[in-house]
Amino acid sequence: MATQFRLAALGHTMETGRVVEWHVAEGKPVEEGQLLVSIETDKTVVEVNSPIGGTVLRIEGTVDEEYQVGDTLAWIGEDNETIPDKVDVETSPTQEPSSAPRVTPVAERLAERHGIDASGLTGTGPDGRVTKDDVRRAIKSGTATDTLAEASPGVEINPLVGIRRTTAERLSSNWSVAPHVTEGIEVDATAMATLRENNKNTWQESKTAVPSINDFVLKATANALQTHPRLNAALIDNAIHQYQDIHLGVAVEVDAGLVVPVVHSTGSLSLLEIAAAVKRLGARAQSGQLTPEELGGATFTVTNLGHLGIDWFTPVLNPPQCAILGVGRVRKAPVVENDSIVARDTMTLVLTFDHRVIDGAPCARFLA
Repeated sequence: MATQFRLAALGHTMETGRVVEWHVAEGKPVEEGQLLVSIETDKTVVEVNSPIGGTVLRIEGTVDEEYQVGDTLAWIGEDNETIPDKVDVETSPTQEPSSAPRVTPVAERLAERHGIDASGLTGTGPDGRVTKDDVRRAIKSGTATDTLAEASPGVEINPLVGIRRTTAERLSSNWSVAPHVTEGIEVDATAMATLRENNKNTWQESKTAVPSINDFVLKATANALQTHPRLNAALIDNAIHQYQDIHLGVAVEVDAGLVVPVVHSTGSLSLLEIAAAVKRLGARAQSGQLTPEELGGATFTVTNLGHLGIDWFTPVLNPPQCAILGVGRVRKAPVVENDSIVARDTMTLVLTFDHRVIDGAPCARFLA
């Protein structure tokens, strides 16, 4: 009997996913565990393997379209096996026409991605509802009221989709709800920079991942959170969740936007172990191979723009965490020491926190 391959929840917060690429073709055999399809979630692109072996009887998931968790993306079974006719979930007879919206959810999402006002289309679904096929026809014919097509010549318009759209929605929502407060401090990084430089050759000769400045900051952050655990917390459903374990999220820039893989149990790791973990996660982020487990569970986030020459910036909270640390570049600066001016390696650390969860004084002690 043919099996439906459905879109599974690839993360705790995942509600929809976008088909990026099929790695199999209709009518071709597929083995259990073979790479089947790439799905873009709200955080990253996940490569999904086939749960069974057989023949790909039909592919229903269209590339670049978004589907809800549970939707059928493909049928897999024996060669020449009969499968049911395709049923469009948005026009299913089990829906109540009288209470249904004017535009189906799938059609609305497709229209949004193409900057189309779906309410201006003529619907061919039950009771005149606009379906995704109506939107597709409008895109091909150019008859849709395309709100994005009104741009001036020479302007490239890219609708918010995938990771970029999710980032925009989450951060803008969080910014409007959480009272962001920011504190900053300039620190002397000379000892850290000297330690790194003095040990770099030894680490390289032993084929150990050479800790970056950010790795040193991660280790220091984990130590500080052990001393000031109130910042290792999140606000969820009007309750403050205080975490015992420290799991640091590390912001990483990728082509699709920003992802935050997690160094789990950071507080129990050595500097070299943190460096190795960050190197591995960074490589997986760039290749789009991060798993939901590697992207989930952060209790505190560190974001660093120092490698881009930035001295300081004000990071936005990564919900539901109550704090995030922004790291600037290491730079030579004049410092007064014993009534003399000397050159020291300095850097600026900026902490943004949710004032609903914690006050300024404990955050200042954390930075100090």
